[in-house]
Amino acid sequence: MSKPAEPQALFSEFDEKSKNDWIDLAIEDLRGADFSKKLVWNTQDGISVDPFYTLQDIGDLEYLKKYHNALPVSPENSVSPRSWHYMEMISSGNEKKANAMAHEALHMGADGIVFYLPDPGNQDPALLVNELNPHVNPVIFHATFLPDHFTGSYVNLFSRIQAFPIEDISGGLNFDPLREYSLSGNLDNAGIEGLSVLIRETENMPGFRVVTVNGSHFLNSGSDTVHEIAFCLNSMVEYLDRFTEMGIPLQEIIRNLRFSLAAGTNYFMEIAKLKAFRILFTHILETYGITKVRPQDLQIHCDTSLWTKTIYDPHVNLLRNTTEAMAAVLGGTNSLTILPFDVVFSKSNGFSRRISRNISNLLKEESYFNKVVDPAAGSYYIEMLTDKLIERSLDVFKETEAEGGYVAAFEKGMIQKKIADSRDRKYALVSSRRKVVVGTNQYANPAEKVNPGEIEWADIDFTLSGKHLIPARASYQFERLRLNTDQFAAEYGEEKRPKVFLSLVGDNKVMRKARATFAHGFFGCAGFRISESSPSSSLFESVQKAIDSNSDLVVMCGSDEDYIENGADFAKAFKANQPGILVVAGNPAEVRDTLLAAGVEEFIHIKTEVIESLRQFQIKLNIIKA
Repeated sequence: MSKPAEPQALFSEFDEKSKNDWIDLAIEDLRGADFSKKLVWNTQDGISVDPFYTLQDIGDLEYLKKYHNALPVSPENSVSPRSWHYMEMISSGNEKKANAMAHEALHMGADGIVFYLPDPGNQDPALLVNELNPHVNPVIFHATFLPDHFTGSYVNLFSRIQAFPIEDISGGLNFDPLREYSLSGNLDNAGIEGLSVLIRETENMPGFRVVTVNGSHFLNSGSDTVHEIAFCLNSMVEYLDRFTEMGIPLQEIIRNLRFSLAAGTNYFMEIAKLKAFRILFTHILETYGITKVRPQDLQIHCDTSLWTKTIYDPHVNLLRNTTEAMAAVLGGTNSLTILPFDVVFSKSNGFSRRISRNISNLLKEESYFNKVVDPAAGSYYIEMLTDKLIERSLDVFKETEAEGGYVAAFEKGMIQKKIADSRDRKYALVSSRRKVVVGTNQYANPAEKVNPGEIEWADIDFTLSGKHLIPARASYQFERLRLNTDQFAAEYGEEKRPKVFLSLVGDNKVMRKARATFAHGFFGCAGFRISESSPSSSLFESVQKAIDSNSDLVVMCGSDEDYIENGADFAKAFKANQPGILVVAGNPAEVRDTLLAAGVEEFIHIKTEVIESLRQFQIKLNIIKA
């Protein structure tokens, strides 16, 4: 009988490659171009991100290994993969209606309820939780202020529910005076005092947490990830210090802590954000002498963000919600709320709430995201992002503490300025269309019609940024432009909606199509009607088509060589017969002055500041006033 062959390592025929070897190959494919300029991504957070990482890169990140799988597991089985609660948010203006909606949500896949209390002073908690099972399905009350009587009435409610032991009640209160302070500039010291009372009155309710530290208002005001993490942790320290000064034991405060964050669409960065947050949380507590709190003990709730949502092409929000929910789940959130796709412009209905709920159901039941404890553990890319976020966020956290803590830094305007600077950088990228917002600043659907009267719209005064945070959205500036056009069409008739004609000139098929596509996207952002000519055999025919279009705007779309050869003649012939605004797609420096003299009024190109340019076109077309 022959001896069995010795086992061989897989892929042993391939030479081992170092990271530098791979970089050299990339440079070869780039034909000698600078690798760092072409492929390294420099984020707004001040972090340089390589296009790939290897085992060689994470050699110094051994400390992260002890945090692998440090995520909460399903309570039914301590060795089973992790899970999360889907918490449906319901506005409780009418208690009975809100209660009925809660029952429906729980029967259709939700695991818990977040009741948003627009006026907690006039709310009856007993009606809201009627026949709900808060020992099984967590109930969280979200309030912007805390009336004196609310504390006692809420705790007494559970004392009256004989069916459930009070210690089994799960859920909590999301009332965050520092969030309200950040959004208004007014600090509710009485509210903080009320929270201290709640901590004492719920000491026999270990599953009920009353100190929620929010971070969503940072992201939704335009913050980058580093400052979002840091300022949220600074807020936590502010509460720890204030409550301990009131005589509450530190362990009891920590037992009551929950964090509520927003998840954005920067997929890998959002996963790393939650992992970094848990690690920094335990690190900061160690400075207080608390060493027994583990990262998995931290309770994190995630909402999908408002910053990323759009009014136009709103069903794309479903895709954004899916990306954000996936990142939150893979990052290790304990609970999740997916905001309805229409939340930014209308009152959500049963359909939009059900679709949001089913995103979470799909991630569990069909995508099996709950079958692995920590799928991101050991990923070179995410490990590196996590380490970089920890380092940068800790620096900002220490800087804020050196200013005296969160409130002191806010009083000095430091926090507002850093977030406003981040927001302005984001808006600059969106405005130039280097940062794509699908369906808004790129791939807009000009045929989409919106009735401005049906949109819940409020203009934002960014001049107040120095006083408090201003929640906004990445698409806000473009939506303001397009709503101007829709309002004009609604008032004066759809036939008055500005018409843009794209005139294809010259024989360079590639360039004329590229510039026509650019112009289509450019003017589509403002809701103008757009039509495109067929290629013409002569300059005369091109001009005639432009004249016959009877358009408000005509855009020449061709190569620079075509503009040099025929651009001035086209402009003179057109302007002699048609009063429309003549625009050139491109920036032909050699003949720019000649074209302007011949009648061209504007040039649009990749370096054009899109928002201001479209605004000027709206002024010329009498859509808005200067």
